[in-house]
Amino acid sequence: MPYFELKKEELTFPPAYFADIDGLLAVGGTMSVERLLLAYNSGIYYWHYPLKHIKWWSPDPRTVIRPNLFELSQSRLDFLTTAFRVTVDTQFEKVLRACQEEYNTEGQMDNGWLTERMVRMFKELHQMGYAHSVEIWNNHQLVGGLFGIAIGKLFFGEYLFETADNAAEFAILFLIKKLKDEGYVLMDMQKETFFFPDIEHDEIPRLEYVDICKENVKKYGDELPKF
Repeated sequence: MPYFELKKEELTFPPAYFADIDGLLAVGGTMSVERLLLAYNSGIYYWHYPLKHIKWWSPDPRTVIRPNLFELSQSRLDFLTTAFRVTVDTQFEKVLRACQEEYNTEGQMDNGWLTERMVRMFKELHQMGYAHSVEIWNNHQLVGGLFGIAIGKLFFGEYLFETADNAAEFAILFLIKKLKDEGYVLMDMQKETFFFPDIEHDEIPRLEYVDICKENVKKYGDELPKF
């Protein structure tokens, strides 16, 4: 199937509905925080494959969670709260490094590989107020967590990890509750590095997803999200 090749000097994307049957929309373009933010706002995400190439995707359907409709089990949350301690945005880089250990398997440089360039990008987005982490602790040891990008009332999941049973589940459930309390509309969990199969999720058509992204930009613009 044909795809678009992005020019390094142009900060643009073709419309997401031009993506092929697998969701591939475009290849290339200079990676920058500005391009990443534009991609999120356009219903598009990056994925490396092979590693030296950046590919831009917009699958149909999109895998999401609607926080306001998600039925949280308070008893499950209470149980996990007794087993772990949770913090937000206190150890962002530690979460990134833990995700690298989880996904950067030597000799298997696949889509999930978290490059140093992307670590720098996410750290910059964190400093700008867009990238956020949830950290799960057992005493003083980091045993799980996640990070993603918040724009307006949308959260785009990037990576999730755990080194102790139930830690990733707690991170996801805590995040859903937080997003629900703050009135977020959607949590995107399209990437394999963020998808958690035991959490109930929805699938929505790509065009609906893109419309939600555009409406989010129209309503909130450059306003930093409350997280």
